[in-house]
Amino acid sequence: MAALTRDEVTERLARDGHFVEEDLSYADLSGMDLSGRDFSHATLTRADLSRADLSGANLSDAYMPEVKAEGTDFCGATFHRTFLQRCLLTGARFRDADMTGVQVMVCRCQDADFSGTRLREGVFLDSELDRANFTRADCTGANFRGASMEGARLLGTVLARADLRKVRLLGAEFADVVDEGVLFYGKKPWSGKASVGVDYKDILPYYQDD
Repeated sequence: MAALTRDEVTERLARDGHFVEEDLSYADLSGMDLSGRDFSHATLTRADLSRADLSGANLSDAYMPEVKAEGTDFCGATFHRTFLQRCLLTGARFRDADMTGVQVMVCRCQDADFSGTRLREGVFLDSELDRANFTRADCTGANFRGASMEGARLLGTVLARADLRKVRLLGAEFADVVDEGVLFYGKKPWSGKASVGVDYKDILPYYQDD
């Protein structure tokens, strides 16, 4: 079945307005009001979601490589186990979203807003998160390995059992961080305490020696 076009999406919105398991690859959905819609298990390869409103949408288990979503509103959306790779998410808003188990691989997320977001067991490998806002975000067990978080805001952020190895945190702002079991090389910039004498194999489910 061919991927849905913008006109077909507009027509669908006038009816039931849901896109479960649909193929929206390469679709131009920029600026559209898609709030509250169900995109679970959908394929959105290289779709353009720039400045669209997907607040409250369900994107669980969606496949979203190389999506363009700069300035997009994802506030309150659900991203359970969603796969995003090499996406442009600069300035996107994820406030109070549920991103449990999300996989964000090599994505550009500068200036994104993750405040109040549930990011438990999420993966942000090698992604650019410079100046991103993680105020009150729950990042328990999340993997940020190799990410750039320069100038990010981590105020009241839960980093328990998170993997922050090889993360660049120059100029990041910290306050009231929960860091029980966090994996970090050297002194923790939010506490000044060194990560020494901890057996991470006992507290991290996917421990790697380096």
